[in-house]
Amino acid sequence: MEMEDIKKSQSQLYVDYPDWFNCDTKELPIRVNILDPVEKLSVQIHPDDAFAKQYNGGRGKPEAWVILDTTEDGSIQFGHYAQTKEEFIQKSESKDWEGLLKYLKAIKDGFIDIPSGTLHAIGKGVLTYNISRNADCTLRLYDYDRIDPSTGKTRPIQPNEVYKNVNIPDTSTEFVLYPSAHELGVDVTRYWDQPGLYTLMRLQTKTNGRFRHDRFAFYTCVEGEGKINTVSIRKGETILVPDGYGWLELEGNMDLFLASYRNEN
Repeated sequence: MEMEDIKKSQSQLYVDYPDWFNCDTKELPIRVNILDPVEKLSVQIHPDDAFAKQYNGGRGKPEAWVILDTTEDGSIQFGHYAQTKEEFIQKSESKDWEGLLKYLKAIKDGFIDIPSGTLHAIGKGVLTYNISRNADCTLRLYDYDRIDPSTGKTRPIQPNEVYKNVNIPDTSTEFVLYPSAHELGVDVTRYWDQPGLYTLMRLQTKTNGRFRHDRFAFYTCVEGEGKINTVSIRKGETILVPDGYGWLELEGNMDLFLASYRNEN
């Protein structure tokens, strides 16, 4: 790799080094981030592929969260109570948010799947690891009437588009606490593995271990520090391991998330 490659975005690396990823998509297929909101985020949905393509030329954005930490009273907005579209619209337009919006108490280490059409919002003080399709179609229903300091106005919302795409009846679920399996010195938690969407695992080591994942992957350290082969990593950092790399030697007391993608065919 040349020095100028170090400054490239992940999306540009995907174009310049396709063999690193070996994917069936034009763009980098997945996106990961860690969110720690100082205020609760807007209540929103992501539509399906068909609507997103018509709306902004994009794709739907299924996603999933793992709660890394939370305050005692931390919660997420997830789903709704309306039984019909008419009831959903009526409660939205009358601003009966208490009667419409469902909230869940945040559970540390809890996993939650967020399919297209699911109302959701991360609450204040809830630290999450997020994985999603690499897409940008978001439709907001409610932003708590907050004023954007950069404009002096409330942020745009898209209620009519939400009405067309929200899941009715609601299909939201609860948090799931997945068990881990001890494999070659690594506690491995397997959350999700769907071709054409994403793969998500968690790798936790206390001293040393070995692990192999033959697809490309982003390894994000959320706690501790150590090494992946000879490359140092610590809390808050991410390492990209190219496709087909082979066995990894993990050294240190580390909590890593693995985000990857498998081709549909």
